[in-house]
Amino acid sequence: MTTAADVDPNALLDLVSEEGLVARDTLSAESRLADLGIPSLEMINILFAVEDRFGVIVEPDDLANATTIQDLLDLVAARLQAPPASG
Repeated sequence: MTTAADVDPNALLDLVSEEGLVARDTLSAESRLADLGIPSLEMINILFAVEDRFGVIVEPDDLANATTIQDLLDLVAARLQAPPASG
């Protein structure tokens, strides 16, 4: 099971680069998602890739609160630390 400590910032940067079709050397944790020019379909692909890689679900609405790649990283880490939903 992946934990918050396992969330490697470089893994997320690589994922955003691959799925968002953005040159990896242009990305950093401070990169603003809105400034990357990633089309909406690729953003959805990023969310699916995050789910596959880290085992957490990030909804498209969650991106409204994620301004930077660091925000997305923090969101993934928080999801990994959260107790499983009951129901």
